Amino acid sequence: MGTQHIIGWEKGVAASATITVGATAATILVTVQLKDYKGTNLAQICRVTGYITSDAAGLTSSTVTSATVDSGIQNSIEATKSYEFVSTAAGVFSTTLDGTGANTRYLQVVLPNGTVVASGACVFSA
Repeated sequence: MGTQHIIGWEKGVAASATITVGATAATILVTVQLKDYKGTNLAQICRVTGYITSDAAGLTSSTVTSATVDSGIQNSIEATKSYEFVSTAAGVFSTTLDGTGANTRYLQVVLPNGTVVASGACVFSA
């Protein structure tokens, strides 16, 4: 039958993520640490996608006023809604989200294995 490869077990592939959300403000820093299948922080560059929602389940697409990269690389797929992120060599990327007044948004990170990891609530002040 041959050898099967499960993408989450491949060396250097993000299989999970820890997402840290800054305090309530008009703009909020969101930092993502990508991890391998063992839960160890990645120590290399990795590409993932992400999108903005108004619900933690990731089912209601939404927008922010803007998202500005703080570490890693960020490319807009659909402006203010979805993005491609490339981590630093430490497997980290961060973005500052600018809310549209007093509301709550979530950053959903889509890993190479198809898993979606939701941030905590990004609660924007007016």
